[in-house]
Amino acid sequence: MHFIAAWIEGGVLIAILLLIPMHRLAIEMFVLSSFTINVYGHLGYEVAPKWFRNSILFEVLNTSVHHNLHHHKFKGNYGLYFRVWDRLLKTEYPDYVKEYDRIQQNRFGA
Repeated sequence: MHFIAAWIEGGVLIAILLLIPMHRLAIEMFVLSSFTINVYGHLGYEVAPKWFRNSILFEVLNTSVHHNLHHHKFKGNYGLYFRVWDRLLKTEYPDYVKEYDRIQQNRFGA
């Protein structure tokens, strides 16, 4: 990611604050949650628990495996927060679920 793109992305918070007054705690929680999700997406290691795969959350939320496929193949799996967008726009890699299952099987066994 180019540093100018990072500044523009961070500038969204400034634009929001100019339009919508927010409590300081809400801003801090937004920054903390954004940072945490960003680190998880770029971790390069899956930390999701075993039960996550069979939950509705797996259908909606992103995983580290999902976003790492984006960095590995470059075209597709653009979402960092929600998997649903890649599914709706047909940019999710067709082998994502297989890759996720393979990695989790290596972690937890059969």
